[in-house]
Amino acid sequence: MCPSLVAQQIARMRSDDNFNYLKLDTNHRRTWDESLKFLPLIGKSTISFGGEWREQYQSYEHVNFGDVPESFVTNSPHQIMHRVMLHANWELGSHFRIFTQLNNTLRFLNDNPINSTLDQNALSLHQAFLEWHPRPSWSIRWGKQEYTWGLERLVALKEGPNTRQPYYGATFKWQAKNQKIDAFIANPMKQNTGVFDDVRSSEVLAGSVWGHTFSSKKDFFDAYYFFFESSLREYYLKKGLEARSTLGTRWYSEKKTFNYDLEIAAQWGHYNDLAIRAMMFVYDFNYEARHHFFLGFSGNWVPGDVSNEDQQLNTFNTLFSRPPFGQTVSLNITNTLNISPYIRYSDNHKWLTTLRASFVQRASLHDGIFTPNMSALLPVLGRRIDSQASGVADIFALEANYFANKHLTFQFELGYCRAGDYLKESGPGKDVNYLATRAAYKF
Repeated sequence: MCPSLVAQQIARMRSDDNFNYLKLDTNHRRTWDESLKFLPLIGKSTISFGGEWREQYQSYEHVNFGDVPESFVTNSPHQIMHRVMLHANWELGSHFRIFTQLNNTLRFLNDNPINSTLDQNALSLHQAFLEWHPRPSWSIRWGKQEYTWGLERLVALKEGPNTRQPYYGATFKWQAKNQKIDAFIANPMKQNTGVFDDVRSSEVLAGSVWGHTFSSKKDFFDAYYFFFESSLREYYLKKGLEARSTLGTRWYSEKKTFNYDLEIAAQWGHYNDLAIRAMMFVYDFNYEARHHFFLGFSGNWVPGDVSNEDQQLNTFNTLFSRPPFGQTVSLNITNTLNISPYIRYSDNHKWLTTLRASFVQRASLHDGIFTPNMSALLPVLGRRIDSQASGVADIFALEANYFANKHLTFQFELGYCRAGDYLKESGPGKDVNYLATRAAYKF
């Protein structure tokens, strides 16, 4: 549920920006940023420019529950996260376009070594693709590009962290009146912290997503299949060859008073000589109790591995998901049972504020917990790995967003995470405090 600004043309994925009204209304008096759109070039070709400037301050007390590498100076860092992204969209007539985007993300104030490429990527060619539109209803895209589907529980832009996630691949898109299909095959980009030093990962991600809009125009259904192959992910404290299929569905609504979101997915395949059998169930219901005020109840059940001695791996891989619990803690929903009641204020124009509590437990005592990028958070070698505690964390978070206009947005975040017994028995298990402010300007 996001505010829909009047005359909003700036998309979350900048390659989807829509300024066609400038073509239709030739008498429109352009603002300075509109003057950067559809600049004439050779023949019928035009070029458009745009970008984003974002600054974010973050303060942590006991980041990652106080469990940090020995090389870290402190486990309670303060940092400024800087992002500038500039793009150009070159339309070669009505059937071809070339889209390119530069990325500059930096981290300041924090003296700890940079151990995440989501924090810093000094300069990169973030996107560069050629798109062919033989017909208005379908297109083929090839090159470096972004992907996002649904609520990003499996494939995400990674908008919250400093550096977004690109892929290198080919995509087919088809859209009709009430349905659409995306099909793709790609390699995730392995991003590095320097200048133009990103490389294609050996991991492979492919799949198809079908979306259907019902006649009410307020109820929706998605079905998807993803195939993932990697030798970089780690289970049972060791790496291996993983070939995993994911089949899932999502039912959701966008109504005024009551909304629902139900997603269920199953996974199968193999990890080394183990058969993969895993599943995910996520739900979210909210009701407008008073004008602009919503009461919500959400959560998930994502079972973990049942036994270390059978011939199965029951750990669910969330692939390239967004951080499900925000920026307060780097915790994934894999092997968790979570309930999250919340209160939300949304005037559908300027403000979107959410106060949420999340109570997280391990779903299986025979499996650990993971980060959003599916790195093992616990257990780790050299520490206790046989804890029978189920409690992971109680997370309390406030997020307030103010949309000043279609260009300028502000965000404030406040979070507290009370570490559960499993974290305390398997690691430092310290409580986490988090505060962040963000300002972003897009054009």
